[in-house]
Amino acid sequence: MNPTPLYQLNRNGFPEVLISGEIWVFDGSKTIFHTSEVNSRYPARSLLKPFQFLAMGHLELKTLQEWHVAALGSISAHADQVDQLKRWTSQSPVAELVSRLHLPVAHACFPKHLAIAQTCQNRGWPIEGYLTQSHPFHQSVLRTLSRMLGEPEESFEFVVDGCKLPSPVLRLDQMARLFQVLAQGAIDPQLQTIRDLMISHPDWIGGPERIDSRLMKTNQKYLIAKEGADGLLGIGLLPNSTYPQGLGVVVKTASGYQPAAAALAVKPVLEKLGLQCDVPVPEGQSIQYRYEPFEPSKKKWIDISPSLNSKIAVWPGDEAFSRKVVLNIEEGKHMTLSSINTTLHVGAHADSPNHFGKGKNGIDQVELWKYEGACQIIEVIKTPHTEITIEDIQGLKIVAPRVLFKTNSFPDPNQFNTDFCAFSASLIEYLSGEGVILMGIDTPSIDLFESKELASHKATLKTGMAILEGLILDRVEPGIYELVAFPLKIEGGDASPVRALLLNSKRPSAF
Repeated sequence: MNPTPLYQLNRNGFPEVLISGEIWVFDGSKTIFHTSEVNSRYPARSLLKPFQFLAMGHLELKTLQEWHVAALGSISAHADQVDQLKRWTSQSPVAELVSRLHLPVAHACFPKHLAIAQTCQNRGWPIEGYLTQSHPFHQSVLRTLSRMLGEPEESFEFVVDGCKLPSPVLRLDQMARLFQVLAQGAIDPQLQTIRDLMISHPDWIGGPERIDSRLMKTNQKYLIAKEGADGLLGIGLLPNSTYPQGLGVVVKTASGYQPAAAALAVKPVLEKLGLQCDVPVPEGQSIQYRYEPFEPSKKKWIDISPSLNSKIAVWPGDEAFSRKVVLNIEEGKHMTLSSINTTLHVGAHADSPNHFGKGKNGIDQVELWKYEGACQIIEVIKTPHTEITIEDIQGLKIVAPRVLFKTNSFPDPNQFNTDFCAFSASLIEYLSGEGVILMGIDTPSIDLFESKELASHKATLKTGMAILEGLILDRVEPGIYELVAFPLKIEGGDASPVRALLLNSKRPSAF
């Protein structure tokens, strides 16, 4: 899976639920929007019932019956649906087939299995063995998918579905393409009939309260929708002046079968298309989206590390940075090869516990997870050579487990000034109580220059807090970001340079 955050639910400004997943949109020629960088593959399962029905050939053989519309969907199996199915099947030539199925009438996939059995009867295929991939029905499904997607039959893989039928494993762009093809209804006239049946009988595709049925009823004659298992939702937008071939939209949530969550995830896409999604946000919560539909990715890496070169300032008495070039390809050598010599506390760096604590871990033993994840930038401007205290952040909500302080008190990484700001030990203890696991600062140290006690450093030993120093934050606005700043695996090292990066990933300020 390659999910990305799609939206989060907050309660009174505090994060409570994060829904991640993947969305893909296909316009008949190409993918026009996607939220994930990787085109993932998933068992398509009941998302494909309209196409499995197409492969049965009931429309081709003109054997369509009233109950067949239920075979296009996954029934909710409420009492009215079950009673109606029993009436339909008892009055039809397939009544004797019901007992040969392994599913009860109330099962969401019962109508599809019954339609497959009738297909076998109509085409002279054996009903026995219809659950196996080698059965003629599944070979017909394979040919149908190959024709719809324009891809060779041998490229498809199958897994066993929850109702014991073989289910194709498809890429998200393939699923989106199938729903675009279905909505357009142009490749095969039978597709248009299936599409129109779905639009005319939305409650039989799911049920009166199901997401797919509600989407179709709310947007009559503009779209088709079908829920799939384990977080899949497929939507087809019928052709219009903006999208003459229609659109196929598919969403896969990482949290499994939560149809309302999938609908909320894709709601910005539908609204951008002028469609309605009447799924409400849970009571007491507010929603904040983490993506912009049909917009290029807003993700942007921000480098908060100074360049390491002979100009960079180091702590007075530390080893200055130097680089020795042993071989130089620009001078005719077969490669460039060089070495560096410097303090481990150069530029943006992570202190390790053994830097200020006897018998503590070196940098190769620190917990790496602390150096990657949600990060809050806080700006505090104080008189030079003073400590940042709890009072300086009074009333500020701490909403991320990693906090970087922008002080602007060490403005030039190439010029060492000793009057930079630092942290008070009480601030570190307070923030630890707020769930902070990493603190960083845009100065050479979290303690004041002349400190020998290193009270702030030692406060992190009690809390297990990670430390970043020497960051460049002058061009970073306060807010919420993703931080990546892994130290090198230097055995026994008292620190390590880091390439500290922030990712502006549209994370809302009230994360």
